[in-house]
Amino acid sequence: STVPRAAPAARAPPAACADEPHRAVMSMLSPYQVQGKWAHSSGGEIEVTVDASGKSVVISHPVVGKQTMDAAKFCSGEGLDYFGFKGKLEGNKITWNNGVTWTKSG
Repeated sequence: STVPRAAPAARAPPAACADEPHRAVMSMLSPYQVQGKWAHSSGGEIEVTVDASGKSVVISHPVVGKQTMDAAKFCSGEGLDYFGFKGKLEGNKITWNNGVTWTKSG
């Protein structure tokens, strides 16, 4: 009885994956969307700048200091990836999976 239930489930993901490229392309996050100054929920200010090539972001963080990252790694699909922390941009706020929020300040 396990096999009949597993077979339909195995067929469902390919259909979902077929739509995936369209969704990913339409909602890709650009480093320019997060460029600027952000207020850290624990205090301090983060500044995100995009370098002249557009391929790297420079993040000045009150705790970890200044880091240059590959823009494609920082903006991973629909979200953000900062040292393994996953962030989601919603309006003027980035919510990270460790409970921290960055709120746009400038």
